[in-house]
Amino acid sequence: MTHPVHDLPDVLRPAVEKYRDEAEALGRLPEELVRELREHGAFRLYTPRELGGHEATPAVVLELLTRLARLDGPTAWTVWNLNLGFVAGLLGPERAEEVFGGGRDPLIANSGQPGRMSPAEGGFRLTGTWKIVSGAHLADWFLLAGMLPAGPGTSGWGAGLFFCLVPRDAVTVLDTWDVAGMRASDSNSVTADEVFVPSDLAFSLFAPNRLDRPAYRLPTVNVVFPGCAAVLIGMAQAAVDELVRLAGGKTAFTGEPLAAMESTQVAVGRAAAQVAAARGLLLSTAGELDRTTAAGRETTEEQRAAVRGAIAHVTETARTVLVSMYATASSGSALHDQPAGPHLPRRNGRRAGREPLHGAVVAAGPDPARPAGGGALRLTARALTPVAMFPCRDHG
Repeated sequence: MTHPVHDLPDVLRPAVEKYRDEAEALGRLPEELVRELREHGAFRLYTPRELGGHEATPAVVLELLTRLARLDGPTAWTVWNLNLGFVAGLLGPERAEEVFGGGRDPLIANSGQPGRMSPAEGGFRLTGTWKIVSGAHLADWFLLAGMLPAGPGTSGWGAGLFFCLVPRDAVTVLDTWDVAGMRASDSNSVTADEVFVPSDLAFSLFAPNRLDRPAYRLPTVNVVFPGCAAVLIGMAQAAVDELVRLAGGKTAFTGEPLAAMESTQVAVGRAAAQVAAARGLLLSTAGELDRTTAAGRETTEEQRAAVRGAIAHVTETARTVLVSMYATASSGSALHDQPAGPHLPRRNGRRAGREPLHGAVVAAGPDPARPAGGGALRLTARALTPVAMFPCRDHG
């Protein structure tokens, strides 16, 4: 059953909370959670209405992702990376029906790291290795970037850069994703060796969408990249939520309740304000793009630059907030029996990732609110990873 986009986080909350720990252990979203997401329309956000989708505009999708990430970062990250319904308008009608028809939302994972393309009769040959392809094991299709050799008159950023839509059985997924946080994002590597791509399944980075409607009037990069920032700021809010929950039942080494300490209250208040401001900036700048395209006007470079600035600001804010919340809660997650423990993978018989997280606390300096016995942020281990490892940038 498909629900309105705004309702999806509340509708999906029971399933996300039920399966998020299993997802972290598995290294990808379990089939049961993927089925719930599919059935409720979480993978058809950008899909055209005539193909059964929501046809949502970017600002609407970003707002959803912030709320979904507040429940679970890897789930929101996977939903973001597998939502490429706008591709239907970059394909011809028959190809779009082939990919999106049949009543089952196609999961299309993407990577902008270019492989090598060469011309072939009727299309191209694609070869390469694409790293950090989130949702790799779940994908039905892959949208992989490829670079054609420079030819006469081709110059400047993006010249010769194409996106190639290839089916799952044409590529190999390598299990390369072994990290302390965001394991469930399934951000593994994908390889292709001389895979034939028909010409009508390859399109330029700058190709116009044939669907002249508000959801499809922005350049592709302006639709895709802001999503990672939405996930990050939602995860930062989740870290604030978790500290508030934790502080109610913990005491500092002085014996004073953690929640009653002025330093805790200042840290939480500052972080909440930073998150709200960064989230508001992202959604307001994206909303300006939505209003412009709805009016049938072209967006300006200034408007698109404002969104790029918001993405950069969100990334820095999320990092600052996550480290602050972790430091305020203390380094108790280094202990196996603390809440963050189950979310850290094992290597050589012991939990990996504790030292970097503890280092974040040390780097933050001494904190008089650090409680004895710990009790650390449940989400911080997985939340620090995307800030450090995933690119949130825009070239449009």
